[in-house]
Amino acid sequence: MEQCQSLESDHTWPASLSCRFHQTSAGKTALAELSHAGPLRVQKLFHDQDLAHCYVLHPPGGMVSGDDLDCRFYLNPRAKVLITTPASGKLYRARQNGSMQTTRTLIEVDEEAVCAYLPQDTIVFDGAHGDLETQIFVDSSATYFGWEHTVFGRSAGSLPFTSGCLSQRLSVYRDRHLLYRDHLRIGPETLTSVSGLNAMTSFASGLLALTTGSEKTAAVVVDCRHILKGFRGKFGVTAIRDGLISIRLLSDRAEDTRNALDSLWSLIGDQIMARKVETPRIWRT
Repeated sequence: MEQCQSLESDHTWPASLSCRFHQTSAGKTALAELSHAGPLRVQKLFHDQDLAHCYVLHPPGGMVSGDDLDCRFYLNPRAKVLITTPASGKLYRARQNGSMQTTRTLIEVDEEAVCAYLPQDTIVFDGAHGDLETQIFVDSSATYFGWEHTVFGRSAGSLPFTSGCLSQRLSVYRDRHLLYRDHLRIGPETLTSVSGLNAMTSFASGLLALTTGSEKTAAVVVDCRHILKGFRGKFGVTAIRDGLISIRLLSDRAEDTRNALDSLWSLIGDQIMARKVETPRIWRT
């Protein structure tokens, strides 16, 4: 697979966001602490009963060479939060020196808390040099479900991804011990290779970490495979170990992948919240 080259840039626009959530005496989740710098904000929380919906806003709408985003989310005991974005993210063509567009996301999920990290897709333009890293720290009594959906090129404008590179890293820790690590480097050769993405430009990777000792693993795998039977692409749902499930989706239509992810949230959200969950309103606008 291609190596992403990291070069320095004289032009940067760093931004950071830190949010801490806690459960109120009424049983809802509130934003207890918030700090930010640069073009990163959050809207006022929406609520689906005891589950708070947090929308992360990046007003520029896309990243150019030298941009660096640092997002940190801390869930206190029994807090329940769904974190998403209002629209697609974009990694634009890098400058000629190939300097990177970087995003760092850290999420800590404390005792009996529930976190769903479900950003909308990231469109990787031709010539982009993206470096995306996510670190998840989950307590043994907490639950985490998250995904990353990446779209390569702009098929509507006949602008395929023919140069550049994207590096994606995910690390998940349970009680501070490494539970799962995934590192993908995708460039034009990987995108077009039969052993890579086979020229399918819409790729999503999801991970569900259930509480330690949960007996739902096998049933969730079966249910996910069943709900994805109509997906017009390729998919895989694998129990890596008890309480840890990996989901992969690959298609040539971003809309098909988005619809499949929406269905997965409805299914998995119902399981981890033990009730019917709502789809974030922002996904329908």
